[in-house]
Amino acid sequence: MSAPAFRGWWIVLVAFLCQATSMGFAIISYGLFLTPVGAEFGASTMQTNLGVVALNLVMTGVGPVVGALLDRTSIRAVMTLGAVITAAGFALISIAGSLAQVGALIGVVAVGVAMMGPLSATTVVAKWFDRRRGQAVGFAAMGPPAGGLLLVPLAGVLLGSIGWRGTLQVYAGITLALAPLIWWVVRSTPGEIGQNADGAAPDVERVAAVAPAGPIVAATPVWSSGAILRSRAFWTLAVGIGIVFGFQQAWNANAPRFAEGVGYTTQQAALLLGVGAGLGIPGTLLFGALADRRSQLVLLWITIAIQAVCILVLRTEPGPALFVPAWLGIGFAAGGMLPVYAALLGRIFGPASFGRAMGMAGLVMLPFTTSAPLAGALRDASGSYASALLMIVIAFGVGAAVLGLVPVRTGRPAPDDAASE
Repeated sequence: MSAPAFRGWWIVLVAFLCQATSMGFAIISYGLFLTPVGAEFGASTMQTNLGVVALNLVMTGVGPVVGALLDRTSIRAVMTLGAVITAAGFALISIAGSLAQVGALIGVVAVGVAMMGPLSATTVVAKWFDRRRGQAVGFAAMGPPAGGLLLVPLAGVLLGSIGWRGTLQVYAGITLALAPLIWWVVRSTPGEIGQNADGAAPDVERVAAVAPAGPIVAATPVWSSGAILRSRAFWTLAVGIGIVFGFQQAWNANAPRFAEGVGYTTQQAALLLGVGAGLGIPGTLLFGALADRRSQLVLLWITIAIQAVCILVLRTEPGPALFVPAWLGIGFAAGGMLPVYAALLGRIFGPASFGRAMGMAGLVMLPFTTSAPLAGALRDASGSYASALLMIVIAFGVGAAVLGLVPVRTGRPAPDDAASE
């Protein structure tokens, strides 16, 4: 009797779909709602940008709790419930009667996204793969750019035909449809169904992972929260990545209005946003594959540098011949960051502690999520995005410098710390 097929790649597919919907709807397409929601409630650019801050505050605030649950309980249950909560949040926002209600309900969406989105999706994939972790996370991380490519242009069409409320109701229906698929496919670890990481034969079990051009890290210890917090690698990685991710979101939230300000229509801005996000697909594939073979720190610096150069080009408000390639270059490079970050985090803390470490890192990143309304305020004050874009580039440089402090090699936690709390 033949052994059942390795389920890991099916889990990668579900992780891809969960990230495509949660990030495509909640984060990537957020900027498209600034104009219609602001017009209905009489809100400024800065005020409408506060919603993305609420999203990130709640997502990262509950991250340590969700991360601990992912390492200790059923990931299938966490992700399924997350899909239901996200769908309910979208549905409730669609009938909100004030900007305050919208802001409060965005918090509901954020809880759901934290439970079904990148944190959960990346954690479950990391637990199913060892030697091919970077590649597998890369495939799953194609979800957000694919969601941007397919769902953001759809959102642009829906906004023009059924309005922002109807668009959110469509979001709710699509997200809810994922819940039964998650429940059917996802399992927390290969061991739950008698399989091993990477689909290895039953008598083969890797106990350590060695990155040829990156950190050398034991895969077996379970890091306590205290051990993680005492780790220099944790703080330098979380702060460096947090700065870059936070200011990436400032760009994403304000990009559609920036494009409109230089002469593009809302539909054209939606198309640019979608195609730019879609180019994150080859970015995740390329950098995810390289993350298993090359220095993850160098790869992170490359992705940051590409984005900084492209934003500097856009700051000059060039014609389409330069504007479009620069815009798309940002999406390509941004797509490559998550699989590289996940590969590096997995090498340092191992799959058994991945969810906890990623959730706690999200909390460290929390202060940097306030950059979106800051960019909007700079635009309101000056009438252009020139200062905001320069701010983003400078922040990228600071983040890259902090990443340079990540230890090249990381050892096991101390024996008294290498235990679950």
